[in-house]
Amino acid sequence: MLPRSTMISSNQGVLINGGQFSQYHYHGEASPGSKAPFDILMEAVAPSALHDSGASFDKPKCHPRTRVKILEDIMRWILGDGSDPRAGKQFMWLNGAAGCGKSAIAQSTVELCIQRGLPLASFFFSKSDSTRNHAGSLVATLAYQLYGAFPDTDVQTEILSAIKKDPLIFKKTLQQQFTSLIVQPLMTHFSKDESTQHCVPFLIVIDGLDECTDRTEQKAILTGLAESVRNSNLCIPIFVASRPEHDIKLLFGSKYLKDFHTHLSLDLRDDEYDADSDIQLYLFDRFAQIKDDFNNRTTGRELDQGWPGDTVIETLVRKSLRQFIYAATVIRYVESTRHRPDHRLDVVLNIRPVNGDHPFAELDALYATILESALETEKVLHVLSLHFMLYGSDICCSIIEKLLSYDEGEVEAIFSDMGALVQISKDRHAFSHDEDSPSFLVVLHASLRDFLFDVARSKEFHIDRANETLKHVTHVLQYLSSCCSSSFDPNSSAGTPMYILRYIIHYEIIFRSGDLTIPPELRQSVLSFPLKEFLEPHTSTHAYPHLLEHFVTLFLKLLEAMVLDDPTLSHMQDHQLGILQSFLEPQIQQYFNNDRLASVLVLFYHVGSHHFVPILKPTHAYYMYSTPFYLMSLDFNEGDILSLNHIWEDWGFTITDNSNIYHRYVRQLLRDAGRITNALGPVMHERVALACFKELAITAPLVPSSSGQNITIATGADDAEDDANPKLKFDSAHGVQWQFECSGELKPDNEELYFLLLGYLIFLLPRCGKSDTLVAACEEYRTSYIDQPDGPFPVRRKLLRVEMNKYIAQAPLRDHQTPLRNHRDTGCCFVM
Repeated sequence: MLPRSTMISSNQGVLINGGQFSQYHYHGEASPGSKAPFDILMEAVAPSALHDSGASFDKPKCHPRTRVKILEDIMRWILGDGSDPRAGKQFMWLNGAAGCGKSAIAQSTVELCIQRGLPLASFFFSKSDSTRNHAGSLVATLAYQLYGAFPDTDVQTEILSAIKKDPLIFKKTLQQQFTSLIVQPLMTHFSKDESTQHCVPFLIVIDGLDECTDRTEQKAILTGLAESVRNSNLCIPIFVASRPEHDIKLLFGSKYLKDFHTHLSLDLRDDEYDADSDIQLYLFDRFAQIKDDFNNRTTGRELDQGWPGDTVIETLVRKSLRQFIYAATVIRYVESTRHRPDHRLDVVLNIRPVNGDHPFAELDALYATILESALETEKVLHVLSLHFMLYGSDICCSIIEKLLSYDEGEVEAIFSDMGALVQISKDRHAFSHDEDSPSFLVVLHASLRDFLFDVARSKEFHIDRANETLKHVTHVLQYLSSCCSSSFDPNSSAGTPMYILRYIIHYEIIFRSGDLTIPPELRQSVLSFPLKEFLEPHTSTHAYPHLLEHFVTLFLKLLEAMVLDDPTLSHMQDHQLGILQSFLEPQIQQYFNNDRLASVLVLFYHVGSHHFVPILKPTHAYYMYSTPFYLMSLDFNEGDILSLNHIWEDWGFTITDNSNIYHRYVRQLLRDAGRITNALGPVMHERVALACFKELAITAPLVPSSSGQNITIATGADDAEDDANPKLKFDSAHGVQWQFECSGELKPDNEELYFLLLGYLIFLLPRCGKSDTLVAACEEYRTSYIDQPDGPFPVRRKLLRVEMNKYIAQAPLRDHQTPLRNHRDTGCCFVM
């Protein structure tokens, strides 16, 4: 039996097509001193480009039960299914990132067609194989397979006749070759039977077009095929698989192919072909096989039946980011018969150090090859460093260009040769193709970040995180310095750099390395930043609280971090804090003109300092609040322009020494500025206490008794500091801070509010000035609610009665205000 790769020239030959051996005899005669047409054909063929070539022992092929949907769609298009919207298009372009499984799909498509008896020819390009990284052998290889697909027919006669007529046919243009050796033989053959003309006479599969190293040849292939087929009346489906390289995308969008092709993309983030499920199935099956093989051969400890576990597989699926090459690389590394699979998997998961070959050496080589193709690698890496510092958040290309002082459209240009790893999408979710929508970077390989940040793996492509971080902080400050106008909208894409600053300062480890020098550009950008001019245009707009949260907080953190790293820079911090103080003081004064705002200011000043004035933390809300719930709806529109009512969680920190630095600064300002601190004296505390009494009048009657028990104040333990309440906690992890977790997201239940109001009054009364109004309130509320024999929180009611008695027994009244009367009729001026 002849081996599969055998090819015999001259008058006899063996063709191999889809595993079938076809022996033929060529009876034509060659001219003396010249080669026979078939010999010319055979010499021009690239055997390793065939789908069943023996040149590769690891042919990529779809794993069983994976890629089912996309293979079905491709087969419907090939067969001309009228219900398929893609039917009637001559070309189908399957595109996707490096390693997403395009070649496996192409290979599986060929095998499915062979199983159905469909005649076809394929060509698998490979950049690393000199016999198939160019177009010189393309048509000859296709014609060779066409010759074998139609034995003993005029197809063979036409092919050989064309070569005999022009022995230099393979030196002509690709369009001429394709017309003479593919289209014309098929037209001659099918013209004899018109009933077969609308069937699938012949399928052409071209895989890895991007691996044809000459880009002019890529264009010649597509335009030549298109023009040849367009001029015939044959239905020759041409399936092309490639990475979405810039030039190839332009070709499929050109006049030759724009209306002549359909496409399938494997890079959509919503992935209609559900690659995640396919990768999960692949990993489950392959790990099960690895486990069984290892347990059958090992004489030591076997792998557990549940190895590696659902959690590990889910982690690997997530890291794959819909690219099969990541999962396949992991499997190839773990299945090594020289090692324990569980130990190798631990290396992949960074549980065990690398000892020997690196698990992602194959991926690293791929990444390096693609990065080498970039025309401006340094700029590519600079943009990627910015993208990776956002941890998955998006920033449109136009903002990147403004930040980095690039020309308009430059980001898309520098990534034009990076389509296998990074693409430019018209929508952050890669769905939209609206020309007016902004463009975003889409990184197609999650592991690219790990590669670039690891100098041992990326070598000359390594991204120095510390230095890049300092550069990007400088870029952001310079950009925002140019945004000092009311037209700047921090909630639009133009405000994205503030989020960049937040990510960088929170996540990146900066200013912590002893040998890291803060560059002069960053020092100058911080010192000269026009803080007042940046904030002032927005003080009367809804953007102002946003700027305080997303910029002032970060700017203060940046100043603090720089001084910690280099104390000689304290003059920069003093300079900017002085500007901020002169800017905020007039706004703080506005809080003294309204009882509600006064309550916000006083409670903000004391919040978290004592268990009677805890920070309020709704269970499901993003914000924590410094004031009671009846003030929580107070917002920018109603005077809380500094957002003192909202204590931002600030990535897990709250209002203590480790807290939101903006609020911490305002509290320090209230302490340090004498005229402000004096204004927060007895009179202000009295106003807040009266407000709390009014709210108590509404809340107390709604609070149920203590489970029907007749509990009096006297039953409170004499030595108890407070009533036990599981919702009141001291958060030692974040410093001296008391928190109260409320059940409601927007509104507390009455019992919670009652508990808080009792505590506020216990805390406020010793700090209040003496007045008739407050004395009357103490007397009335003591009789109405505090001295009642039945009710919850006996310790708090007892402590409040003590404070009321102390207040009433103070020195003579400070003023002669009208006593508080008919509070139930007047209502609470703070209730929304």
